[in-house]
Amino acid sequence: MANTRRATAIAAVGAAAALALAACGGGSGGGTTSAPAASGFNAAATGVVNPSDVTGGTLKMGATSDCDSYDPARTYYAYCWDIQRLFTRSLMGFAPLPGAAGTAVVPDLATAAGEANADKTEWKYTLKDGVKWEDGSAITSKDVKYAVQRLFATDVINGGPSSYFTSLLDDGTYKGPYADPNGDLPSVTTPDDKTIIFKLNKPFADFNFLMALPTAAPVPASKDTKADYGKKPFSSGPYKIDSFEAGKSTTWSRNTNWDKATDEIRKALVDKVELTIIGDAADLDKRLLAGDLDLQADGGILPESRALVLADETKKANADNPVTGFTRYIAVMQTVEPLTNKACREAIFYAFNKADYRKVRGGDTGGDLANTMTPPLVPGFDETFNPYPSGPDGTGDLEQAKAKLAECGQADGFSINLAYVNQGLGPDLFASVQQNLGRVGIKVGGAANDGSSYYSTWIGSPKNVIDQKIGIAIAGWGADFPTAYGFWQSIANGNAILDEGNSNYPSLNDPKVNDLLDQLTKEGDKAKADDLAKQLDQQVMANAVYLPVQFDKTFYYRNPRLTNIYLNGGVGNYYDYVNVGTGGK
Repeated sequence: MANTRRATAIAAVGAAAALALAACGGGSGGGTTSAPAASGFNAAATGVVNPSDVTGGTLKMGATSDCDSYDPARTYYAYCWDIQRLFTRSLMGFAPLPGAAGTAVVPDLATAAGEANADKTEWKYTLKDGVKWEDGSAITSKDVKYAVQRLFATDVINGGPSSYFTSLLDDGTYKGPYADPNGDLPSVTTPDDKTIIFKLNKPFADFNFLMALPTAAPVPASKDTKADYGKKPFSSGPYKIDSFEAGKSTTWSRNTNWDKATDEIRKALVDKVELTIIGDAADLDKRLLAGDLDLQADGGILPESRALVLADETKKANADNPVTGFTRYIAVMQTVEPLTNKACREAIFYAFNKADYRKVRGGDTGGDLANTMTPPLVPGFDETFNPYPSGPDGTGDLEQAKAKLAECGQADGFSINLAYVNQGLGPDLFASVQQNLGRVGIKVGGAANDGSSYYSTWIGSPKNVIDQKIGIAIAGWGADFPTAYGFWQSIANGNAILDEGNSNYPSLNDPKVNDLLDQLTKEGDKAKADDLAKQLDQQVMANAVYLPVQFDKTFYYRNPRLTNIYLNGGVGNYYDYVNVGTGGK
């Protein structure tokens, strides 16, 4: 959701999410429950700090890199999904509650959760009365359908998790509204302005979760500017974009045509939201700790700043260090020589110094060492599964690495490039990887890129990966929604490989993996689904293309003036920006 494919992370899942769903009424279309007030270190992970309904003021946020896009169909960074709650609404949404409870889906534009047929191949939603665009016109079912139609224009609209929708709704002929302006998508029908029906080509029990993603947010055809829509998206939420300067800043002010009476998710306490891009992470931390900023929107503070906060009890009381649900990993590209040979890829796995990498990311406050990709609480996680042991202290197994180099015909090592974000911890992580792989003769060169395009067109373009000879890449991933399918589909299914905006960076297309994912969409029995999830994790790891390093924790700092602040599991365990107040100041 690091500039983790700030992709879509979901924090706590499994049984906890199921309980939260019941508590919030997500399955039946009911409202949300309140959360307890809390204070002190890590309080926002489980409760609401400084509860208040006082309105007014300006929320001031900083980020080390800009959003990948403000087009709801194209964005895939988790913090940007959180920001989407400011100005977009969808049929369903994540509950406005702390931690695991926030992973429940509840009605947003819809009157209730989707009404499904027996085999989960048809889903019907009805829009609420009184929902409006920023110009006062009514939001209709046709606007939702048009948003879905745009996802088929993958040559123009790309970068987001469109494959979930296109794979379920594709009739084999539709190319989107740009290439086929007079065409139609018959799998989505709108009998009237309030009703929309999705007819899927296979069962999909998690469809309500898809309707909670920004990808499903309505777009009015008359306002669509195609690839430029992200510069000025039309608002259906409580705020609208006033100004946007790519890579520098964005400001939002109130959308006066948003009606709180139709929205049980958003409090929208502040009058204005400002986001400033500050490439120097140390400078951003300095401004945040001085009170010039309220929040870092795209992640946590640097390790050296954490030490300052932990040493000051007053500052520590305004900090949180939750488990995020992200797995930090290294993508190992099977499309780039000599990594087309599995043994060469495995040599990297064994030579990798996970302990040093973790130290760069903050040690204990940065997370726990990972032996497999599936993070804790996501179905399929098995703490005993460790297919590539990295030694008792996590520093690597150099003898096994050298044996794998000999096996792949590269006994003296080889040269590869490492892709990384040239901001924040990126350069230090590059240095760590360069040093630790160098111990067995693997020479690592740099392939740095700016965070705003790193995932979309740098490592998210299979062609660019080959052209730049990117053998390995720093990345991170969290579930798009809280199921095993929601974690794996975009990064492991061969049908999810895109020319740009690709999240399956190693271009994994293993028929066994694809089949397990397909089985997961149909399996309604929890025990059987959990077993399939474990098989899936094991099969992906057997390909040696995803090197898990760390189960992520983020160290956040919040300005003590903020009210109504909590970390929401449904938006990647970031603070729920649309519900934060400033006490009217």
